[in-house]
Amino acid sequence: MTPPASATILKELVGFASVSANSNLDIIAYVEERLASLGIASRRLPDKMAKKASLLATIGPTDRAGIVLSAHTDVVPASEPNWSSPPFEASLRDGRLYGRGACDMKGFIAAILAQLPLLHREASETPVHLAFSYDEEVGCRGAPDLVAEVAGLPVKPAVCIVGEPTSLQIATAHKGKVAYRITVTGRTGHSALPHRAANAVTAAARIAAMLGDLADEVAISGPRDESFDPPYTTIHVGSLHGGSALNLVPDRAVLEYEIRNIPDREGGIPVLCSRIEAGIAAECQALRRSAPEADILIEEIVAYPQLATAADHPAVAAVARLAGTEARPRTVSFGTEAGLYAEAGIPTVICGPGDMTRAHKADEWIGLDELAATERMLERLAGRLRQPLATWMIS
Repeated sequence: MTPPASATILKELVGFASVSANSNLDIIAYVEERLASLGIASRRLPDKMAKKASLLATIGPTDRAGIVLSAHTDVVPASEPNWSSPPFEASLRDGRLYGRGACDMKGFIAAILAQLPLLHREASETPVHLAFSYDEEVGCRGAPDLVAEVAGLPVKPAVCIVGEPTSLQIATAHKGKVAYRITVTGRTGHSALPHRAANAVTAAARIAAMLGDLADEVAISGPRDESFDPPYTTIHVGSLHGGSALNLVPDRAVLEYEIRNIPDREGGIPVLCSRIEAGIAAECQALRRSAPEADILIEEIVAYPQLATAADHPAVAAVARLAGTEARPRTVSFGTEAGLYAEAGIPTVICGPGDMTRAHKADEWIGLDELAATERMLERLAGRLRQPLATWMIS
């Protein structure tokens, strides 16, 4: 097939090595330039170090409710050794475009940029807000400020589409996530005299075992939602490091863990966190019996809320019509900024090109047919923008 216009743009976007550890200002400048060429104003929301930024732009009137198209500009590292072509040099083969971020999720951004002239021409009654964030891949760190700006627009948007890969099917729910780093400080000493020391690794290992036991308990007897895989809240210990030599009692250990919760209106996450904090406090007291200076610090490293948009919400059906799908709404196992938009009072769904199973691995790709289908979705959106949103949300 003839490559759609978005394929050329996607090649350029893949060329920006916007790994979360790097600045994303070059890709933001690229988007700004394309917007400015059409006379579309945009606004940067920089991070505290001014090395990264989110971008917010409005196409059309600002005095009425509109639709948000949300995406992230960062990608995961491309350190896998078995890439068939350079990950930041897009390669087109057999109807597929390969490169880091092609699927997750620069393909959605490319389709939007390809359709900018059409959206700009047609948005006379319903505005379209473009909200592109940074650091989504490391916990949606750039999203909260951006979401707050979107929610604080003169008129709050009526619907948000987060364009993560769903094969253009509608996803209405995902789990929330919190993640913590626990740093245990004990007292070092010779391994022949452990009673004079306080073993940080042992304390951390006990905390890890406590978390594992709690994870098993929640999986067996906790709330369930069979639309998710797995259908329960998970607790996962991802790392545990400590100690430097066999004959030294370790005085420091670091553990990281996460909780991914199914949408739960029973307050389950605060209860779980309270139990975990109580277990950690008990370990800290035990350490201090041997070393009064011992301590355990808890640091939040990731937090974003669940998404649980009602399947019968008018926004769901409206986006399904734009996407050209009659499939039933589903859940996704990955997290997004969608929960933040929903929490801010903006009905939100996830719908974008590609499949997340291709992401975060070598030879990530997106099909030219998927890009073309996304352009058609945006063409359908443009065809509605001369009407007030309230009229086409229900028809």
